[in-house]
Amino acid sequence: MKLSIVLVQFFMLLIAAPLMAQVDQAQAQTQSQADSLQARSDVQTWAEVRKAYFRATKDDSLFVSLNSDAPYEVSTYTRGELDSFMEPMFFNSRIGEVVGPLFIDNYAMLFKIAAYDSTYRIKASHIYVKPDGSNKKDTLQAMKKANQYLEKIKKGEDFTQLATKYGQDETAKQGGDIGWLWEGTMVPEFEAAMATAKKGDVFVVRSPIGAHVVKVIEDKVIEPRGRVRVIPVVKKI
Repeated sequence: MKLSIVLVQFFMLLIAAPLMAQVDQAQAQTQSQADSLQARSDVQTWAEVRKAYFRATKDDSLFVSLNSDAPYEVSTYTRGELDSFMEPMFFNSRIGEVVGPLFIDNYAMLFKIAAYDSTYRIKASHIYVKPDGSNKKDTLQAMKKANQYLEKIKKGEDFTQLATKYGQDETAKQGGDIGWLWEGTMVPEFEAAMATAKKGDVFVVRSPIGAHVVKVIEDKVIEPRGRVRVIPVVKKI
């Protein structure tokens, strides 16, 4: 009888051990989540207290050195680079205003709006010609094709139809439409070509990924707040 009781207890332990391990793991996860929430709450309080001081200080570099886990720097963002949540906060604030705290991964961040710069955007479409390989000969062959398409356009063929037929990227499905391009976000080759371009211009551009027949759809639009400069303060959670 005593032996059977011992066996029962033994088997109960075998059954219970995995369950107890799961319970311990769940409790550890719950504690970890609670600790994380508490840390986030503490950082939220830390950030709210410092926002007013950051806004008022005349020495941003000193403030950052005393309060940030990252060194002083001025970061620049152009419209369209930030996600839809962050962009309005950065571009609709006053100079000197402090935005945040924003929680990104394991960091809390404050951003002081330092300045706005004027820039332009321009709307374009393209026919992308992808090189067959990575050597110079392949790129030259792609440029040759692009110039052949350009000649077709100059002779009156429809750009959109050619882009749909010959384009080698996803924009071909939209007749080559690549939308609005912002100064400062384009590859250097596009930037140089667009600097003097105007509505209706069609030309070939060579880029690091191949050749493009580019058509300017809308003239440049000057944006007084096209680029923002911000000073971040970073706190590890």
